[in-house]
Amino acid sequence: MSILMTVFLVLGAAATILFVAGYVRGVREAIATHADPELEVDDSGDVNAFWWQIALAVIAAAVTIGLAGVNPAFIYLGPLLVIGTAAMNGLAFFVDKPPRG
Repeated sequence: MSILMTVFLVLGAAATILFVAGYVRGVREAIATHADPELEVDDSGDVNAFWWQIALAVIAAAVTIGLAGVNPAFIYLGPLLVIGTAAMNGLAFFVDKPPRG
């Protein structure tokens, strides 16, 4: 097994653990607050607040696809972006403020 494959496996395992832990936390919070009549969620401003992160993700994907045709070494950027995306999705569950104190 090459060093590169080992690094990708370790990063993938860490991202998977973070994602599953965050997902479990999010599901537990959703179940706990499901029937809460006082809970109000306003997500109308989400696109206005996070437009630059959405644009950055689209640009990163386009650059990754383009660079893969330039040099075979850039083929590793795609899996790294996928691992990073899974890790950030899991982290988002921990960074998000719970709807109730």
